[in-house]
Amino acid sequence: MVVTNRLMVSSEDDQEKFVPQWLRPITVAKFYSSCETHRSKERNYYCRVCMLSFCKVCKEQHDRSKHEIPTVYKTSCMASFRIKDLKPLWDISSIHLYTFNGCLVAVIYKKGIGISRSCYKNRVAECESCRYGLKLPSAKYYSVECKVEAPLRMDESMVLMKRQRAS
Repeated sequence: MVVTNRLMVSSEDDQEKFVPQWLRPITVAKFYSSCETHRSKERNYYCRVCMLSFCKVCKEQHDRSKHEIPTVYKTSCMASFRIKDLKPLWDISSIHLYTFNGCLVAVIYKKGIGISRSCYKNRVAECESCRYGLKLPSAKYYSVECKVEAPLRMDESMVLMKRQRAS
């Protein structure tokens, strides 16, 4: 069992509550890059069942499967999900939300190492994963990826601790 600031992951079942299986590959999905099948199209859809990103043409072919396929939006050059699409599927309560064209969105990818930190002079919190400055005190994570990584990273550290104790 692992306990840190209000988050406890004690088994794969508990881990599934925090990070659904369909969200785990999201960190390596390449949104807004060229589709491998239709080179002139960008990938801006994500199938929750197949756990793949694909373009509009692939989506039309895939629609026959009746899988849930949220759209990925480009907001200020960042891939994001609309909250109304994501909220029924996963607890997004601790992710920093942004308003873009009148819609609440959550950024998908975290800020990388070496990316300049928030320019907000009035930042009140810091992402627990990527250390990016956040404006909202209720937010713990900058992005979906940051929240996905947290319990997975804790699980990995627990395995390492067990190995060290055993040796």
